[in-house]
Amino acid sequence: MTTPPEMTISVFAQASRLSLKALRLYDELGLLPPARVDESNGYRYYSARQLPQARLIGLLRQLGLSLNEIRAVLEASADCQPDMIWEHWTAAESQHIQRRELARYILRSLKGEPGMTQHFHVQQRFVPAQQVATVSRRLRVEELPGFIESELKSLPRRVQAGGAQIAGVPFVVYHGQVNADNDGPVEVCVPYTGPLTPTGGLTLREEPAHTEAYVTLTKAQFTFPGILDAYDATSAHASAHGECGALSPREVYPHDWATLQDGDPAGEVAWPFVPPQG
Repeated sequence: MTTPPEMTISVFAQASRLSLKALRLYDELGLLPPARVDESNGYRYYSARQLPQARLIGLLRQLGLSLNEIRAVLEASADCQPDMIWEHWTAAESQHIQRRELARYILRSLKGEPGMTQHFHVQQRFVPAQQVATVSRRLRVEELPGFIESELKSLPRRVQAGGAQIAGVPFVVYHGQVNADNDGPVEVCVPYTGPLTPTGGLTLREEPAHTEAYVTLTKAQFTFPGILDAYDATSAHASAHGECGALSPREVYPHDWATLQDGDPAGEVAWPFVPPQG
């Protein structure tokens, strides 16, 4: 049976295997407007030439692309479209692996099984009080890596441009969790000495002297959710050797992240605590 050159929305829905609701939505968003709209009654008519695009939209939705992502694919050149879809799928696979590892972490906790904390050599140190320049932000999970990487690069430059000197290793303080329901805040800190005027969202404060438990991680070990084991290890050490204080856990970044390989020591997870007096 030959497909007619022009189809009503009902016939086009059947041919494309898309619902009437979906077709109306795609029309409203400009993803798949009808070939013609009857001005007298508002009926939508589609062309048979639109079927490949309709089917592509349906398949991309099944692949998990958002409507905005689909729009970007449709507006891209034919040469770019395969790379865009492959990039999405690679990211989806990475998220699946991350969720699988998170599920394993949760199951271990629910079953009361020992965690992976024994793989870490937990140490403790005293950190003197230091003056820090900071930038804080409330953000979503997907924004976190970019924010940290960007501020670890730009914040030291801003400090030096203001006439002060870098006086220590940058670190990132998590004043709250960052997940689907919580947005931190997260604070990137750079120790400095010398006069500095807080401009452009910069905050100056003193980081109190404290004792902290810490572990050194490779770049690969910083990946979520594996890093949760490092937080568990430092938290357990802090609880065993003192009491929780007012300071929040943090990550310390002494190296240029972009130059590191997965197996290179990349930084530390640290958990401040108050050791027993006397």
